[in-house]
Amino acid sequence: MKPASQANEIEPTASEYDSSVTAGGGNAYRLYVLWLLFFVYVIHHLDRNILLLLQEPIRKEFALSDSKLGMLTGFAYALPFALAGIPFGALADRVTRTRMVALLVIIWSGFTAISGLARSFAALVVARAAIGAAEAGAPPGIISILSDTFPRKSRPSVMSIPFMGPFIGLLTGSILGGTAAAAFGWRGALFIAAVPGMLLALLILLTVREPARGVFDSDAARKLPAPPVSAVLGFAMRHVRVRDTILAMVTASIVAIGVASWIPVLLMRMYGLPLAKAGLFTALIAGLPGASGSLFAGWIAARFGGRDNQLLRLCGTAVGVAAPLGFLGAWAGSLPLAIVGFTLWGFANTMFIGPGHSLYLNAAAPRMRGTLSALVVIACNLVGAGLGPLLVGSISDLLHALGDARPLAHAIGLLALMGLVAALLFLLARAAAVRSASPSSETQGN
Repeated sequence: MKPASQANEIEPTASEYDSSVTAGGGNAYRLYVLWLLFFVYVIHHLDRNILLLLQEPIRKEFALSDSKLGMLTGFAYALPFALAGIPFGALADRVTRTRMVALLVIIWSGFTAISGLARSFAALVVARAAIGAAEAGAPPGIISILSDTFPRKSRPSVMSIPFMGPFIGLLTGSILGGTAAAAFGWRGALFIAAVPGMLLALLILLTVREPARGVFDSDAARKLPAPPVSAVLGFAMRHVRVRDTILAMVTASIVAIGVASWIPVLLMRMYGLPLAKAGLFTALIAGLPGASGSLFAGWIAARFGGRDNQLLRLCGTAVGVAAPLGFLGAWAGSLPLAIVGFTLWGFANTMFIGPGHSLYLNAAAPRMRGTLSALVVIACNLVGAGLGPLLVGSISDLLHALGDARPLAHAIGLLALMGLVAALLFLLARAAAVRSASPSSETQGN
């Protein structure tokens, strides 16, 4: 009999391996849904990250300090994201997810355009907060839809596709932001960035069907009702492997978002690159390698097996290798070395994302996944997107006050080394996964 502490975990059934079972369509349709939701994630991060490249003209117009810039790109977005994320995650377990996602895309795209109308720093913060709140519902909706569109064994590789979106969004936002800002100013760049989301939302409403929940899970798992948020949180904390995996993902997110947020500013300040060129370089050294690393991790998971201990070792190794590479990129003092360091860092530091999300999804019941994924994404964004950029900005201001000639570069490099902590946490989660393989450990909830 299954232990009580495991009551909300999924037990794979034969249906996952039955090619006749599909989530509302054949393989071609499922791939269409996958790539359409990938583009939702691209737009999500395009509208979120385009402001990173526009920091310098915004700073000059509103006379802002680095700390205020860090707050604008960090907590002004991340705190509303976190506050809205839990209700949206619970909603994703209870409503038509495709309509929810489409409506939210329309809302945040609209506020992206409104950001371009801001005439004060306070107005820009308010618009930024509205974008964060609306975007909070996209990740749990997307993750929940895909978990009912593809079987358990495919999820590590499948989840690597939408989670390329942040880096393609960064790439697109860097190129679009630099080009559009050079031609139309930072306000015009925000107006242009709002258009693709409106079109994509219409396409979702017209072409995507809501998948049946739990189609690849056992009958018992499908019959479980959507639990309250407190029960989902208790589930995540009770299972050591799930808990340590989430802690590792949050720590890695602090590093990934904090470092990437300041790369374009570093290129402009330290190496004198103009805005458009800094955007192009950021796209090439952070966005494209990041997407490639996420895709490569999915390929490794599909090619060499997706057992938990293997996936956790992959995640830990990747972020551990990335840490000194990011340090090199920041502290190099030479543009060619900075490009090499940040490019390799961007590739390795993103390999944890797809496998990481699949690890906790495979442990959760169908009507728990929306809420659980929301909690994970909220933690990564509130702590990662909120604390990462702010840490770099605050350390930079402190080092500048102490007379450091390269405070921003040194602040970015110090944060990059924090990736070693994330690597250790992934390896601790792997040790828990190995222990939980024994029957005695299973009964203890590991």
